[in-house]
Parts: sequence; C-alpha cells; structure tokens
Amino acid sequence: MRPLESPFTMGQLLTLQPDTVTVLIYGKRYDISISISEYQLLTAISQDEIALLPVNFDRTRLLLDISESSPQIERELNEFTDTEESVTDLLKEGV
Repeated sequence: MRPLESPFTMGQLLTLQPDTVTVLIYGKRYDISISISEYQLLTAISQDEIALLPVNFDRTRLLLDISESSPQIERELNEFTDTEESVTDLLKEGV
C-alpha cells in the first residue's frame, strides 16, 4: 500500500458502467472515470446491498488501494452508521 497523499471521503456506489462509476457523496452525484481492472473489481463489489468507495477529495478518482486498517477509513465509515460501535468491530463481526 502506498501512503495517502491527500484527504479522501467515502462515496456510495450508485451505478456502474464499463468506463465510469457514479457515486453519491453528501447527496450529490459524481461520475468518476475508471479503468478496466477497476471495473472488474467494482462489478464484484456492486453485488453488495450498499457499497462505499474511497474517493479523492476532489471527487475525480477512486482510491482503491487504501488499507482497510486506515484510521481515516474508519472515521469516514462511521459517518454512515448510527451506532456507537466502531465500523472496524462491525466488519470483524461480519455485519
């Protein structure tokens, strides 16, 4: 994993096309260009009921190589939950 160069946010995957993914970030839609390998990965991810993706702060590209143990990932994901239990603990439990 390479270190993060800038802040990021999380976007909810809305639609997936072979060359773009549409994500929802704070109520606004963003179309982000993706590569063939990203499309293949997102095809598998999109089968989940809700898929959250790390997006750079400019909302121009996905950051799919961020470690899931990143403290910022947990902070961002916690904004999408209504529980006091950490997202990391929930993920470990398989929720």
